Amino acid sequence: MKQERTIARQAGISMAGFAFGQVVRFGYNLAAARLLGADALGIYALVVAVMQVGEVVAVAGLDAALLRFANQHEGDPRKRSVASAMKMGLTSALVVSALLLMLSGRIAAALHGGELLRLVLCSAAAAIPVTVTTLLAGHAAQAFRNLAPKVVATQMVAPLALLALMIGARYLSGVEAALIVPFVPSAMLALATVLPGFRRTTGVGSADLLHAPVDRAMLSVAMPLLAVALFGMFSHWIDIMMLGLLTDTRTVGLYQPAARTAGLLRSVFLAFSGIAAPMIAACHARGDSAGIRRLYDLVSRWVLTLSLLPALLFTLYSREALSIFGAGFPESSTALVLLTVAALMQAWFGLGSTVLAMAGGERLSLVNQTVALLLQVGLHLILIPRYGMDGAAISSLAVTLLLSLARAAEMRLLLGIGVLSRKLWKPLLAAFLTGAALVMVKSALSALPPLAAFAAGAACASMLYVALMGMFRLEEEELEVIFSFIPFLKKTTNDIT
Repeated sequence: MKQERTIARQAGISMAGFAFGQVVRFGYNLAAARLLGADALGIYALVVAVMQVGEVVAVAGLDAALLRFANQHEGDPRKRSVASAMKMGLTSALVVSALLLMLSGRIAAALHGGELLRLVLCSAAAAIPVTVTTLLAGHAAQAFRNLAPKVVATQMVAPLALLALMIGARYLSGVEAALIVPFVPSAMLALATVLPGFRRTTGVGSADLLHAPVDRAMLSVAMPLLAVALFGMFSHWIDIMMLGLLTDTRTVGLYQPAARTAGLLRSVFLAFSGIAAPMIAACHARGDSAGIRRLYDLVSRWVLTLSLLPALLFTLYSREALSIFGAGFPESSTALVLLTVAALMQAWFGLGSTVLAMAGGERLSLVNQTVALLLQVGLHLILIPRYGMDGAAISSLAVTLLLSLARAAEMRLLLGIGVLSRKLWKPLLAAFLTGAALVMVKSALSALPPLAAFAAGAACASMLYVALMGMFRLEEEELEVIFSFIPFLKKTTNDIT
């Protein structure tokens, strides 16, 4: 039960942070759509795509490798692993930043963004060393079972500062400044936020970083993980990049709100997988295969339970959800439905990638991601010229389904872990009944303004889904976790029974 409580406690922190970050990023896209227009939003999306790929290269797989190595050592060796990862990451980040600055003109031309895209790329590239240092410091604290520094810095401070600076620059200096100014200051604020928690948690100081050696053993593990993360990030952003290469910034700008809205589902998966990763690594280190299976089953069930309700809403009320961005954006409603299904599949089965990476299957994960990326690029080349935004969404869904099936088969064959559990019938049946009810009431809500119809549907669905899950009753271990945080509920339940 200690594991369940640790997962729930840390995942609660993580989920709160991720939810806040996703809401703020959603708010950034909303504000950019309203204040800057679809073209500017498209430029922002393309820059974020390039920047996040650059950050993955700069991190060099050291984030995931650090989680493994820090959980295999104690005392000074553990501190040396953390310091070495931080030093190597900063060095690679400086190199990546310089390369992006030099290549910014060519990248902007290829993505049909012009001089403004080049300038925004330069601003984002300058922030990469700061961002990478923040990410690794947050992962180091995560390795010590403390997600708070990472979550606060990367999911709260950074996106909120980016949004506030964008709005301020828009009204003070115009659209161009709103895109160029925010990247470096928001990254510096996030770094200033994470460092105190990093030092308290890890005990690593400036002197440790300066004298840290290159950990070749960590690098040997990090390189395959870098490739896995890089292919995963390319897969995540390839639809945006290919739309930029094959269409224009306006199309990218119309597609971005659909991608961001569907991406809200990922916050649930990322919240739980973040704290589950070091626990899976620890189970693997002591040869506890049963522990890995139990963690996978538990976390996957929680993630699916929390993801199904928003997935229903985004699928059945896609046009209403996108209308908040302004006129024209509901054009991407079909893309939102397809991307929501893909995001739900990733939330449900995505922990398989974490299990493989933390349990010694990093090279198999690399093969998965390589094949998936190549397939995705091929499908985009075929479908985007024909179907535009919808073609990009179809490609993403097809590849997500195939990748989920591949991971499920690999975990069954290599680790004896099945992706389906008999305990999943409760959230699946509750979601099915809730969806049926939403379909029946949708016509009655159609007379309302789009946003009001979405809000009313969300309220009705939430109450019904929670009532159904309560009627089906949670599993015993889930109730114990809840009671551990809200003790008076257990006393009340005992008094009633």
